[in-house]
Amino acid sequence: MLYTEGNLTAEDTALRRIARSKLRSALHSLETKSQSLVDSLVSKLNATSSRSLTADQLLSLVEQHPQLRPERAIIRRYVDAFPELADAAFASRDRIQTRARRRIEAALAPAEFARRFRFTRGLCC
Repeated sequence: MLYTEGNLTAEDTALRRIARSKLRSALHSLETKSQSLVDSLVSKLNATSSRSLTADQLLSLVEQHPQLRPERAIIRRYVDAFPELADAAFASRDRIQTRARRRIEAALAPAEFARRFRFTRGLCC
């Protein structure tokens, strides 16, 4: 960091502003790509009846997808260079992960309900 007697220099302030901008755009790109991957996964889940993977396993497949590798590298690079951005990046990635998990669990819910109650009979009038 470029400190002069404890004060931030103009160059360091500009670098931080650029880093925040790049991090924001990488997080936005990560969110949109994750949403599209989850949408395609949900459409494939709805098309097939066999579901052998849990929501956590499906979420880890989405998170480790090769399309998301450049965004993860950009986020890691800027968080390593500017540690004060780590909390904001972690919160954003946690929010993206929570939304994806909720969407996957909603897609798996009807099949899980049918599996759990497959041996019960409906109430007769």
